[in-house]
Amino acid sequence: MNSSRGHSGISFQQTISSCSVEAESLCLKIREVLQENDLSPFCFPVELLAREGLANAAAHGNRNDPAKSIALHLSVGREWIHLQIADEGPGFAWRKMVQRKIDPRWASGRGLQLYAIYADRIQFNRRGNRISFWIRKNKQTGNGDC
Repeated sequence: MNSSRGHSGISFQQTISSCSVEAESLCLKIREVLQENDLSPFCFPVELLAREGLANAAAHGNRNDPAKSIALHLSVGREWIHLQIADEGPGFAWRKMVQRKIDPRWASGRGLQLYAIYADRIQFNRRGNRISFWIRKNKQTGNGDC
């Protein structure tokens, strides 16, 4: 894992294989970094977005191929926490998916709803194999427990 701390905030990135064990370890590291930097109120939303994004990248993007990787970048600035997740898959038609009404009986598709609840801003790259989340720091979420 590459990490740094500068005048403007915290930044780290890590690339993992499409493996749930590595994803779990990375999510725990995110929690640790947030706690160490007095950002405990953001542990739940950031970790939830990371878990869901990593799971989608592994399952849908990389088709659970352990030879393919997932890159995560987390940066914390004065006003925003930015989380970016990219996979090696072909991408998906995200424009159609974000406009589609999700049926609660469906086994998939709930990730987009979670993203909308916990992120203040969401952006996909054109191809649909990279997602970026922004969480506003002046909006407290949850009770601050990690």
